Amino acid sequence: MTQQINQSQSESHPLNPEVFLGKVLGEVSTKLSDGQDFTDILDFLFNTLNIIIPYERIGIALVEEESNPPLICSKWLRTKLPKVYLGENYCAPIQGTSLERILKTGQPRIINDLLEYTKDHKPSKSTELILKEGIRSSLTCPLKAEGKRMGIVFFSSSKPDTYRHEHIDTYLKIADELSVIIEQFRLRNWFHEDASRVRNMRMLLHDLKNPLTVMKTFLTISEKQSWFQNLGEDAKRVFDTLKRNSEFMQELIEELSDLQKLGADKNNLEPREVSLHSFIPNLAIRAREQASRKDYTVTIKTGANLPEMAHFDVTQIHRVIDNLVSNAFKFSHRGSNVTINITKGDGRIIFEVTDEGQGIPEDEMSKLFSEFGRTSVQPTEGEKSTGLGLAISKKIVEQHGGEISVRSQVGKGSTFSFWIPMNNVLQ
Repeated sequence: MTQQINQSQSESHPLNPEVFLGKVLGEVSTKLSDGQDFTDILDFLFNTLNIIIPYERIGIALVEEESNPPLICSKWLRTKLPKVYLGENYCAPIQGTSLERILKTGQPRIINDLLEYTKDHKPSKSTELILKEGIRSSLTCPLKAEGKRMGIVFFSSSKPDTYRHEHIDTYLKIADELSVIIEQFRLRNWFHEDASRVRNMRMLLHDLKNPLTVMKTFLTISEKQSWFQNLGEDAKRVFDTLKRNSEFMQELIEELSDLQKLGADKNNLEPREVSLHSFIPNLAIRAREQASRKDYTVTIKTGANLPEMAHFDVTQIHRVIDNLVSNAFKFSHRGSNVTINITKGDGRIIFEVTDEGQGIPEDEMSKLFSEFGRTSVQPTEGEKSTGLGLAISKKIVEQHGGEISVRSQVGKGSTFSFWIPMNNVLQ
């Protein structure tokens, strides 16, 4: 491509910068589509753009907002000069600097005599370093993606009086293209790292599950042995504690595994036509089975206009309701009532689970549907919670195309409700 561009320059003189830049950017788009490496594309630009922009050095620095204070860090540079003093991975705070002002205004900055500039402005460490490299002129352009500041591209020359303000539009077009390149590679790296995290989590959960199953099995078998009956009460309590904690750990691993699968696979539902006349009685049986463990009562209410059929993943929706009912019992006192209400509205099926429990403080409700989100409200009988049930429920509901929410009043109880489309066509 560089050879072709140089040929076009000699064939058509003087060179039209806009035509030339259009060809360069078209080549960059092709390279991006072909999945070429980030540095290879930047090298291509370094070896090509000097036909329309004079420079001996190009550097790219990105803002690291997560740092405290935010930093701007050199990430890539190419130079024709013999020595580099301001290298890759050099970082400095951006707050209060001229670079921060460039990012805020979105306008490039031209300094055509850096030595003269330092007489009127106290030079930063980075300015001192590029002066040491022999740089005398600089063109600094902001990099932005979706309106958010991303970083800076520096075009630098060893000759003074190199850059012209009438070429600002060209500089900004190049900066915009660099922003696209950087953002695409950021996304590509993020997806690669995310896939790696998913694989590592899957392996970790698998490796934990096997020894835990062995431990739980041996504890169960031990309780049935004659020697176990001869143990003292303290020893039996140790076995009981080990068994309860192994069961909790197994539940936690299974829920982490489920959450990982729900996050990794957006199409893991198995929706089908469901008879609500069969689904609701089965739901009532499951809820009353849970209620019997702590002397609760369960009331099932249904709207008069409920359709006969609906379309959803039965197993997953049962799981959501089981989670909500289990939480209602866990955070309510013995003998109280839990109501499950199922109604129709605007092409939706609405499920509500209402308890007479402790309620949730308003400022803590935002924690409820996040992973490991816990509030200050404690289970009434010391039950353990993985902190994942509501997060899993939220993902299931959203994969059905619905929403989940909560209303609560401290001391009065809570209502968890969710809706799903009546004729869900997810495949």
